[in-house]
Amino acid sequence: MKDRIRVGICGLGSFSFVVANTVQRSQKVELVTCFDPVAEKRKVTSERYGIAQETSYENMVKRGDLDGVLIVSPNKYHREQTELAAQYGKHVYVEKPIANTMDDGRRMIAACEKAKVTLCIGHVHRRHSVNRKIKQLIDSGAIGKPLSVEANMSSQQGWELTPGEFRYTADDDGCPGGSLMTIGVHQADTLNHIFGPIKTVYSIFKHVAIPAPVDDVTATVFTFESGLVGYIGSNFACPRTNWMYVYGTEGNLVRTIQRVDRAFDKERTQNPDASSRLEIYRKGKSEPEPIEFPIGDPMLEEIDEFADCVLTGRKPETDGVSSLKALSLIRAAIASAKSGQPVEVEKP
Repeated sequence: MKDRIRVGICGLGSFSFVVANTVQRSQKVELVTCFDPVAEKRKVTSERYGIAQETSYENMVKRGDLDGVLIVSPNKYHREQTELAAQYGKHVYVEKPIANTMDDGRRMIAACEKAKVTLCIGHVHRRHSVNRKIKQLIDSGAIGKPLSVEANMSSQQGWELTPGEFRYTADDDGCPGGSLMTIGVHQADTLNHIFGPIKTVYSIFKHVAIPAPVDDVTATVFTFESGLVGYIGSNFACPRTNWMYVYGTEGNLVRTIQRVDRAFDKERTQNPDASSRLEIYRKGKSEPEPIEFPIGDPMLEEIDEFADCVLTGRKPETDGVSSLKALSLIRAAIASAKSGQPVEVEKP
């Protein structure tokens, strides 16, 4: 019985270092090779991690000594790279979002199901210990009946966008939805996971500050199928922020993750649990009560779960279908911002 899997990594932008650094901490995954169409990126990654490099993605997925691939490439390539990996029997980990379009996402799921390989999507946000604690508290009735939820995830990275980067354009060949697709999708996945499916979306997108020709401020309100009301804000032009506020009949929960903007390739580890805070404002109390939660390693949990699924055949927590739920909210928000009207969320 194997206890480790061997993988290659594709798409060697700055976040690939976060993924590769996580693999180095794993006892279940070994990084063997890498690919990017830019030769210098291949060279840097190969030397940094002491691994091989491939001159084409197809060469990577054809390798007989690999169990799977870690896809960290621009969104528009996720479908074709997943399909090719599945064709050669390789298990697939894809950084969020699953794809730019619902059709691409469905095709990725179908390809992996046909090939009987694992498809795991990198929605790490729901794995944060503080978000798992929020779900536990709500499910246990700690705040009574949930009424509404507000969340925001924003950063300054829009100021750094330059022509040629895939996020510089907001069409389906780039990054539709701007900051909402790039980082707001984390909140979309987490809220779907905690509160259930979202039914109707109304969104406003505006281009306010950054040089890139993409909307840099988004505001999205929605209703869950349960009747709960929600809001996600996301922009690309302010200092990093990440918070959630849950209102209930017996109390409110306030969650913050305080981290500064920095280049991913300069940050050796990514552990937001250590900078997370959670408080509960109980009914009849004037002061908040801090809530403790364990400090984990969400990225490592995600990578190790991918390995476990490859080795055992079980389904990952953040599988293709659950990831389509997050994408469907973003696509509905894009359609609503264009039409100025509420939009029904498409089913996975």
